[in-house]
Amino acid sequence: MSEPVLVIDFDKCTGCRACEIACSLANCGEANPEKSRIRIVKVNEIAKIIPVPVVCMHCENPPCETVCPMSAIFTDPSTKSRRINEEKCIGCSACVYACPFGAIVVDRSTGYAFTCNLCNSDPVCVKFCPTEALRYINSDEVSMRLKRTRLNKYVDFIKAEAK
Repeated sequence: MSEPVLVIDFDKCTGCRACEIACSLANCGEANPEKSRIRIVKVNEIAKIIPVPVVCMHCENPPCETVCPMSAIFTDPSTKSRRINEEKCIGCSACVYACPFGAIVVDRSTGYAFTCNLCNSDPVCVKFCPTEALRYINSDEVSMRLKRTRLNKYVDFIKAEAK
């Protein structure tokens, strides 16, 4: 049975940051991008800046969980999201450095690390993304979309070669 996953379509992201505000409001009760579990980073490409949403990928073998000296990071069995037990977290930032996506942050005001919790399987960021760059869909659908995208690129390549 497939699990729902958070999917990002980088081509659709405009960098509006509505997801950050919605996330911080839902999770912390304040409109503060620094408290958001999703972040929009600006990447400089040749002659233009590209917005890139950064969020926990909920890895199958999460390096953040492996390096945590206090075993504060765990996988929520119902949502498959990473959770951080604030009672165990010492704010050492080992998880921050281990995350290959840059998706974990230590909140200096509380001293605890935080990351995306998928809003208990109902991600608020998805609801407020005006361009549908963020979607929460079944992993089977993701697999089919990737296959279709690859097939379309291949067909376009073949057509270009035939000309």
